[in-house]
Amino acid sequence: METLSAYFAHGSSIEPTARALFVHPNTVRYRLGQVADLTGFTPSRPRDALTLQIALALGRLGAR
Repeated sequence: METLSAYFAHGSSIEPTARALFVHPNTVRYRLGQVADLTGFTPSRPRDALTLQIALALGRLGAR
């Protein structure tokens, strides 16, 4: 969730996300691939990204 949130916060860009998380860009790619495998939604596709952003927001609301 942290990687996905950072990815969206940095404009869906791998390099700034990696710098913000202090990891290698390939690590970000791997983690985003894991998100796609788990959810069936690819974060780089606009429609899937919207679905994932809504899911993150709902998850945060449900945690309160």
